[in-house]
Amino acid sequence: NTTWFDVQFHDNKQTKVKKPDELQNGMNVPNALINDEILNRIRGSMAGMALGDALGAHVEFRPHQYLLNNPVKDLESGGTWGLTKGQVSRLCFVYLFRI
Repeated sequence: NTTWFDVQFHDNKQTKVKKPDELQNGMNVPNALINDEILNRIRGSMAGMALGDALGAHVEFRPHQYLLNNPVKDLESGGTWGLTKGQVSRLCFVYLFRI
């Protein structure tokens, strides 16, 4: 059941969306035990996403030939967004905080 993932509104006419801080007040502790193995897999996938983002951020939007000539081997700074070495992109934060 993922109804908690649906957009929530303040009224039945759906004119005003609830903000994240407003949603937190209505959240309840899950009534089932949390499976530690699944939770660890989720955490690992989130860490993997952030690491992959940091590794590839400096070559984002580069043509395929550039990647062939300059394969990613380590964390580097620069790229489209001028990130520092190891910094994740803004989009990575968006994905992590939507989860």
